[in-house]
Amino acid sequence: MNIFQIELTEQEVKIYDEVTKQIDKTAAYLASLSHTERINWLKEHQCSYPISIEREIGGTVYTVNAHFSGDTAETVEGKTLRILTRNIAL
Repeated sequence: MNIFQIELTEQEVKIYDEVTKQIDKTAAYLASLSHTERINWLKEHQCSYPISIEREIGGTVYTVNAHFSGDTAETVEGKTLRILTRNIAL
């Protein structure tokens, strides 16, 4: 098991705390719903497919499209760990 330690700025800590509170609030709300209500909520709040994000940087508009393979054997966790261990020198 790899352990990563990162240092956050004061602003990043505030953002992290806000996100964590919102996740806890949403998780508690979802736990209070019936199975059917939870599925309906998730369908209403899922990302549209295909995922496309546009950002303007210095007068140029960049478009990023996300594509997911349906027949991969690698899990999201496995891929994340592989990318992190390959790109971060400890």
